[in-house]
Amino acid sequence: MEFIIPKKPKVKLKPKPPDRRQIAVVPLRAIMDKSLSLGALRVLCMVCAYANRSGITWVGQQRLAQDLGVSRRTITAQMTKLRTKGYVDRLRKGAKESHTSTMRIVYDRDIGLDDLLAMSSEDDRSPRMILEEEREMAKKGSKTSAKAVKTLGEYVDTKMADKGNDEGMLAYNSKFESVLVLYRKIYKEEKVMNELDMKAIELAESIGLTNQQFATGLEVWLNARPERPDSIIDYARGL
Repeated sequence: MEFIIPKKPKVKLKPKPPDRRQIAVVPLRAIMDKSLSLGALRVLCMVCAYANRSGITWVGQQRLAQDLGVSRRTITAQMTKLRTKGYVDRLRKGAKESHTSTMRIVYDRDIGLDDLLAMSSEDDRSPRMILEEEREMAKKGSKTSAKAVKTLGEYVDTKMADKGNDEGMLAYNSKFESVLVLYRKIYKEEKVMNELDMKAIELAESIGLTNQQFATGLEVWLNARPERPDSIIDYARGL
């Protein structure tokens, strides 16, 4: 018997999408704090560059170290100083395999997290946490998942009835909801979120894309597709 070894496949690496972040909103009191070292301030600025409108971020220390050209140990030390001085709060500790935590930039000490989220309509759950919750719901049975999807659909329909389509999109609480809404709007069917969808949301979060920007761009991208895509990962890779 003769065995034919197939030729080595040609792998074309897709270039990394450009970083479109332009600004970082930093607490003014940190800039005026003479006791804060320049190194700690640089780390805080970079963390702020990854935060959403509520000041919530899931950026990891490894990413910060790469962006600033320093060691991860340096980032750890500076983050400890920032938490001690009250510029950063760690809301949830990340899992071992993720090495990321849910953090909040403290712009105003008098405003609590719940009030901040209510004002900005942001979600303090990371895309990974949303995915884990969806998986947990699936384990409990399809009836529970179907009920959750129906409830979300009723919520969105109410938003769309109260406002126009464009204004209604601004009321969505997360990028996760925006994906579900747009698939229902364009393809007239429910979207089952998968791991590639969650990865796409993580990419959008990492560059600081707001919910409105994400939803607007996604709608244009979906309408340009000849067929219904199974995931939105290609949209996120082009951001």
